[in-house]
Amino acid sequence: MLTKPKLYVREITLSVDAVAAALALTVAEVGELFGDARLTGRLAEVWGTRLYGYRRHTSSNHPGSDGVIQLGPIGRYSISVRSFKASLRFQQSKFMGSGRTCSKEDLISSLEGTEVFVAVDLRRFPCVVFYPLDTKWLLRLVREGKLSPAGLSARRFDELIAASFELVLETRCSNTMTWIR
Repeated sequence: MLTKPKLYVREITLSVDAVAAALALTVAEVGELFGDARLTGRLAEVWGTRLYGYRRHTSSNHPGSDGVIQLGPIGRYSISVRSFKASLRFQQSKFMGSGRTCSKEDLISSLEGTEVFVAVDLRRFPCVVFYPLDTKWLLRLVREGKLSPAGLSARRFDELIAASFELVLETRCSNTMTWIR
C-alpha cells in the first residue's frame, strides 16, 4: 500500500471578543460576518500572506492569482486563495457569480494559472483552517471527473482530502507565536 503524501494544514483560532471590540460589533455580528465566505475572501488573502509568506497582489482583479512568491532564478510561484463554508469553487472569480458561466476549459485554465490553491475553511469559525493544495492534484481531479466547474461540497472536499492525504495539523501557539504540530 502506498503511503499518502502529507498535507500540512494550518489552523488559527480568532478571538471573537477582540475582533468585536476592534470593529465595534457585537459577538453575534462577528460570527455572522466572518462566517460568510463571500465577505472573508480578501481577509483570507491577507491571512495567507502571514501564514505562507507570499506577497499579495495590489489589485483584487489580478488575473489568475491572489499572490506570488519569487523563488529567485526558479521564478514566480502564484497562489490563489478562496474561503468556503458550504461549498468551494476553484475557478477565477471572473467565472463566478450571477450571469457568469464557467466551462471545464475555464476551470482548467484557472488552475493552470497558479501553483497552489489555498482553501480557507470557515465551517468551525472562529477556528479557521488553511489547506494549501497543489494545483496538479486539483487538475488530476478534473481529469478523473471528480472536480467540475460546479466545485465541491464541503463534505466532498473532506472526503477527497482524507482519501488523498495524510493531514498534519499545525496550530499557532499563543505564547510563543510559533507553529506546533
